[in-house]
Amino acid sequence: MYFGFLLLAALLPAQSVERNRVSVSGGWGEQLTVYTYNRQTAPVLGLSYAFRPLRWFELETGLFVGLQPGQEQCSAHGCFDPNDRYFWVPFGARFVAPIAWRRVELSAGGGGLHENYSISNSNFNIRSRSGWGGYFAGGAAVAIDRSHRFWLGATPRFFLANPAYARDRWFVITGDVSVRF
Repeated sequence: MYFGFLLLAALLPAQSVERNRVSVSGGWGEQLTVYTYNRQTAPVLGLSYAFRPLRWFELETGLFVGLQPGQEQCSAHGCFDPNDRYFWVPFGARFVAPIAWRRVELSAGGGGLHENYSISNSNFNIRSRSGWGGYFAGGAAVAIDRSHRFWLGATPRFFLANPAYARDRWFVITGDVSVRF
């Protein structure tokens, strides 16, 4: 019993003061499919929040949007732009390895995902859909100030969703600007 309290007392001071992280992200995403003729790509914007109960472990959630991934479809009767968006809401955990005097961090994690594919201009062969899945993420971040409040980083993510009648697989890489408090 005393050993458990001693271990807990040793781990508690390891937590830094900054337990919350808010990140704004921007980058690029590409759909991973076998068929290259209909592969979609899109600019991606995101906002995420993370809470760190321990120095090496954080719980995170966010919202990422893939803008206009659908290609314009043209025929003899004119062109059709689906004006579509992917909305991804990941929620999960990430393990963080602070290295280099707490100025550099490497991380990896994953969790659940909700995906919503929205179309403004509907067509007879393209429909909106939503479904559940999972995600995996890794990353690296560097503190850009002495107080370790502002961070720059890069995060590759794999979004794997299974809505009805579709299997969406996306690779997204973003540059992140984070504030910790």
